Amino acid sequence: MARKILIVDDDVDVVKVLIDRLTTHGFDTDSARDGESGYLKACKYKPDVILMDVKMPGWSGLEATNRLQNDPVTADIPIIFLTGLGDESISRRYLEQRRSFVLLKPFKVDQLLAILSDNLGM
Repeated sequence: MARKILIVDDDVDVVKVLIDRLTTHGFDTDSARDGESGYLKACKYKPDVILMDVKMPGWSGLEATNRLQNDPVTADIPIIFLTGLGDESISRRYLEQRRSFVLLKPFKVDQLLAILSDNLGM
């Protein structure tokens, strides 16, 4: 069975590239364009990992993550933050939480695949 990845990002081009590359590597993908719809999809889709943009309209990735990690249905899903912010406070705050990672944009999909493989056994 393919591992499921939910991509939550408002940048259509980023989502398209990620879906293309991750599907090529055998992952089942779904996507959402903002934090609130990402949270709702995570509750239904129950992905193995979530790729979460930080800055989005409506609920930010940080707001969505707080809700995901406080919901027993989604609390154990690892989250990889995708951000161009380079904000160290994001790294400190969320890397301390279980199985959270930060990947700075622009990134190479090979970097993401390495995190999935080396840290999450995917």
